Amino acid sequence: MVNEDSTSDTEERATDRRSLLKAGAVGLATLATSGTAFAANNRSDKASDVHAVKGTVNNPVSEKRRKQLRRRAADEYERNTGETMDGIPAARPAAAHGPGDSSEDGASSEDSKVVAFAYGIDADGAAHSYTGLADKSDVAEGNGRAEGLIHNRFEDRVQEISTALEASDDDLSTQAYGGTIENLDNMENFHDAKLEYPLDPYGYISSTYYWVRDTEYDDEKTLHGFHSPMTIEPGYITWDSHWHNNAAWNRHYWDRNDMSWQDVGNGYWKPAGPSEGGTSTTTVSVSVSAGWMTAEVSAGMSWSFSEPATERTDLSSEYNDYCAWEWDVNDKCGGSVRHSTLSMQPSSTCEMTDYDCSMGERDIADVEVEGDFTDGNCSDTHWLKSSTTFFIQC
Repeated sequence: MVNEDSTSDTEERATDRRSLLKAGAVGLATLATSGTAFAANNRSDKASDVHAVKGTVNNPVSEKRRKQLRRRAADEYERNTGETMDGIPAARPAAAHGPGDSSEDGASSEDSKVVAFAYGIDADGAAHSYTGLADKSDVAEGNGRAEGLIHNRFEDRVQEISTALEASDDDLSTQAYGGTIENLDNMENFHDAKLEYPLDPYGYISSTYYWVRDTEYDDEKTLHGFHSPMTIEPGYITWDSHWHNNAAWNRHYWDRNDMSWQDVGNGYWKPAGPSEGGTSTTTVSVSVSAGWMTAEVSAGMSWSFSEPATERTDLSSEYNDYCAWEWDVNDKCGGSVRHSTLSMQPSSTCEMTDYDCSMGERDIADVEVEGDFTDGNCSDTHWLKSSTTFFIQC
């Protein structure tokens, strides 16, 4: 087996050509060879093909390889449309896990590996991608079920991107992506990226980041936005284990960027998932924490959404340039909410300096999704976290 990074450009082009021929015959080509690229045909005259590759924990899809596929899709889009992209949207994903209540401890993110990746650019110039992550411990313990789950779902994920590219046209708006995106009116989709990270026996976390932006309202500023529906699935569902839901977090760190300045706007979130009825209550606060001090200032707003078995709280801070949301499960041990799939749909915006290709590669924001799971006795806990840096390159 040839390592995917050591494959020559000539060999890669030949492989992709063979894959395209297969895709033309069956609509979607899936090659079993680890580290081999394949493409899914689409019927748009403007969109690129979907470029995808499988890897393993021991032979993962490297950032170098992912960059090659992104560049290939951009070249196809530019060739098909005659237009030049003013930056290619991209993501550097990682994942980690560990016991206890704090995600500051536990396994290193270096233990997580990209075992599946797909990327394409639609007729509007918006990128669509998928990343599947697995952990070294999954293979080290001898079962490899998490890696297998990613591979089993990969063809469907590639087909989802292919379908989006086929359907793309110049009239799509943000309302066409992932349902209604609140407070992001008149912004264009730039990149939607789906990430999945399962770990046996604890659970599975998934997130889709809809990165939208508006570059037209101001000649020197760009308004970026993230809409990030998340799913937390306990091991009780994924692996038929005794691990249940305990808590979940979704975070947008706009302060972690390479631009000269940022100005974070109000965050928004829509609760979703099991509620078991009840009436919501809302709390508004302008208290923000600024490092070593806490001050009452009118720089942010937070609120909570209380239900009989859950409490969802907005922890965002405009002062500190991040948005964060927490969901605590208060259901009794073994209750239905602990056994259910949880979801949340937050959004946030941030204004930054315009990007230009002369800047090279620039980070825009870090985003995180975390799920905290508890055992059948609600005594031990184990958390899973995926973190992604979104950036632009040319």
